[in-house]
Amino acid sequence: MERLTLSLSTMIIGMLVVFCGLVILIACIYAMTSVTGRKKKQAETKAPAEAAPAAVEEAPAEEPAEDAGVMAAIAAAIVVIWEGEGSGNGFVVRRIRRAQSSTARARAARDEQIFSRL
Repeated sequence: MERLTLSLSTMIIGMLVVFCGLVILIACIYAMTSVTGRKKKQAETKAPAEAAPAAVEEAPAEEPAEDAGVMAAIAAAIVVIWEGEGSGNGFVVRRIRRAQSSTARARAARDEQIFSRL
């Protein structure tokens, strides 16, 4: 009986120490975000959602017309896929980047993300 009491008290003390540590960690994170003002910057940079289901930014003048066509084709493909799933709720294509110099692990993760939605 004495061993059971000792083990239960040890378990409870350990759980309390971990809980207090987590509370202190959360308080530190809140303090750091309030000091850096990161939430304010995020709130200011949020753009209002557009009513159009998809939009592609205008290609800069220095880009060839081929890139603009590729961007339009990618945006159209995304819109078709999302509308087919029934989740076309104001989706906007903001930027398209070419994925270069990615590792095999990054390519595998990207392929898994792409093919899991099909």
